Amino acid sequence: MGENKKIFSEKVLAGAALHLFISLGSLLPLKWIYSIGSVLGKLAYYVVPSRRKIALDNLKIAFPELPLRIRDNIARDCFISMARSCLEVVHYSKRFPDLRNIPVEGREYLDRALNENKGVILLTAHLGNFSLICAALAQQGYKVNVITRPIKNKTIDVYAEYVKEKASVKTIASYPRKECVKQTVKALRNNELVMLLMDQNFGSGGVWVNFFGKLAATPTGPIVFALRTNAVLLPVYIIREGKSNHCIKFFSGVSLDYTGDTDETILINAVKLTGMIEDWIKDYPALWTWIHRRWKSRPSKKIMCKKFKVQKLENKI
Repeated sequence: MGENKKIFSEKVLAGAALHLFISLGSLLPLKWIYSIGSVLGKLAYYVVPSRRKIALDNLKIAFPELPLRIRDNIARDCFISMARSCLEVVHYSKRFPDLRNIPVEGREYLDRALNENKGVILLTAHLGNFSLICAALAQQGYKVNVITRPIKNKTIDVYAEYVKEKASVKTIASYPRKECVKQTVKALRNNELVMLLMDQNFGSGGVWVNFFGKLAATPTGPIVFALRTNAVLLPVYIIREGKSNHCIKFFSGVSLDYTGDTDETILINAVKLTGMIEDWIKDYPALWTWIHRRWKSRPSKKIMCKKFKVQKLENKI
């Protein structure tokens, strides 16, 4: 009963926060939004202790060598970044053409990938205001799809879908799986962009790889689709430079490492891509979403015994 009450309270709080953010983000200029976002982020850090604890526990796993004071500052700045990002999304939902002005570094990598006419898998992480990547690219003339899991809070989920539709971003639901695969393959064969995030807990699916020194259940979708369609796998992230300026950064396409075994190929590339994302987070720790239980799932004895399912840390696969 206590846990149900807690979940209900968090849903009510999230719904109230959404309505507040919509009101503020829709009406206020960006310079006010960033100041208000800072206040709301700090407030959330102190009034939502369950999420603060998750953030601090995660930071202890990732950066055990840092003093508690530094980890606390990173966690607080993470809350501020998320509050500002939410307000920004609402703000731009009324002014999507403004996203055409977001600078893009490495655009040549994207255009070169599209010239191969095999489709492009955009590999990114929950870093910075990642929601703006698809919206900005769509406003800049690219055909963009994003694979997403439904948000547990129905009110927020409906609003998120509404915003993506207005931004001309097509959503591909991760379930049912068969339909997800069908739509994704179709988009790639039409030489469109499909964005996937690879840095959240994946339950009992995927593979288990070393993430900040601890095994984490990791999705393999980007690798599987690249193997199936021969699409270009292109890393990208968005960072906040100062309070208001964003920059989308593309990197050269990732060349997958192949072995004679499909499962081994998937595992070794999951290790490589996860290591790349870990490096991004080390560069911009305050911009990653630390409130997610990245290490929540643990591999069972059965999974540990499976071949090419778990990275053997002692062998550093």
